[in-house]
Amino acid sequence: MSSVNALFPPTVLDWDAGAPYVTDPGQVLDIPAGTRASFRVPIARRASGENLAITVHVARGRQEGPVLGLIAAVHGDAIYGSHIVREAYRRLDLDELSGTVIAVPVANPVAFESHTRATGQGWNTDMNNMNRVFPGSAGGWVSQKLADGLARFVLDHVDAVLDYHCGGDTSIDYTLVSGDSTEAERRVQDFTRLMATPLVFVHDKDPYSGTVDEYVRGRGKLCIVAEQGGNTMPEGFLDLSMQRVRNFLTGLGMVPGDPILPDRQLVMRERFLVRMDHGGLFVPAVGIEALATVVDGGTLLGTVVDPHSMEVLQEVRAPYERSAILMSRPGLSRVNPGDYGYIISRADTGVWVDAPATSRIAV
Repeated sequence: MSSVNALFPPTVLDWDAGAPYVTDPGQVLDIPAGTRASFRVPIARRASGENLAITVHVARGRQEGPVLGLIAAVHGDAIYGSHIVREAYRRLDLDELSGTVIAVPVANPVAFESHTRATGQGWNTDMNNMNRVFPGSAGGWVSQKLADGLARFVLDHVDAVLDYHCGGDTSIDYTLVSGDSTEAERRVQDFTRLMATPLVFVHDKDPYSGTVDEYVRGRGKLCIVAEQGGNTMPEGFLDLSMQRVRNFLTGLGMVPGDPILPDRQLVMRERFLVRMDHGGLFVPAVGIEALATVVDGGTLLGTVVDPHSMEVLQEVRAPYERSAILMSRPGLSRVNPGDYGYIISRADTGVWVDAPATSRIAV
């Protein structure tokens, strides 16, 4: 008797249809105008025999122009960014595009496979945070090798980057800016406002090192940390994400038209990262509709309960008089001690900023 289900036969792949490997970083942009191409950046041979590689997709318009990078899944649980990058790349019209888009939907395939923030689960990987080791090293750990490949074959060739991040069991929608005290930082902030999120958070100075953002800005180029996506998002969020990508394409002069921006954005500088004190079952008190909104202080956001004893272990409440929800946990989920619950910013000390007078960004 056959073990194959006739209603759902196994999918047979064309194993010879994979993208070709590239060994020279210059090959990535060396495609004819008005065409697309895909490549694999070789990283290492794994003990399993697998050739570890980063897949890169390139779309070159019919006219010359800037090079925009779309990067996702540097953290492997940030899968919504992969969805955004894939769909944005698919929708590109090469006849109207001036310049080149380099799309990397999965920057860390090892972490993507294990659905973890770090590179793998440790038993056959270094389990490091890839977004803390840039520019990486070809002679280093797996995370460093991946960072080196992404830096040399992609980041070194772009004028601007959209670097997508989100969580696995959480939902997030805001723009993160690392400093605005220097002329260069303010230029980046002007660029990030094209994302048109209602909420923007600004660090006084970059709190992290070894990130995609730091590496790209260190080369004098533009980069935005797009904190967007999650396991549950509002209806229409993908289409909104496509409009946001188009804002950058129009702002950079890569496609015709003008960005669609909100009349004003709330810029904040204080935030609190709510982590779970104890493990158990997280029961949300507010849903996805609360994401990217401002709620009153003391509003119950959710509870952690012990499913064994049925006791309430922790209540999560909005900490500020006016609390802006940058990241939420809108669904029923299992949590461990220390897991992310919410990112809450202080709205009552924030500043409403009008839309910029110009939406064109020179590179």
